[in-house]
Amino acid sequence: MKKLFKMNSTVTIEEFVSVRITGPYSLLKLGPDYAVIRSGDHVVEATGEDLIVETLSEEMAVFSFETLTTVTIKELKSGPGAYDS
Repeated sequence: MKKLFKMNSTVTIEEFVSVRITGPYSLLKLGPDYAVIRSGDHVVEATGEDLIVETLSEEMAVFSFETLTTVTIKELKSGPGAYDS
């Protein structure tokens, strides 16, 4: 099925325990207490205790933690030395 229009990504922190990515993304790293996701020109890193992957589909990811301790969003730079995966 073709998409009728291009959807931008959104990042939502829900109740300070879940991170929801809606739209195109790439899962870069996943560990027992962290997840690193690339969404457009940004990298989102979430860390906490007891990571549970609730949803991992083509256009949506939901990561929940018992305790969410850190969420970091970094903008990717273009040009030489840019982050690329």
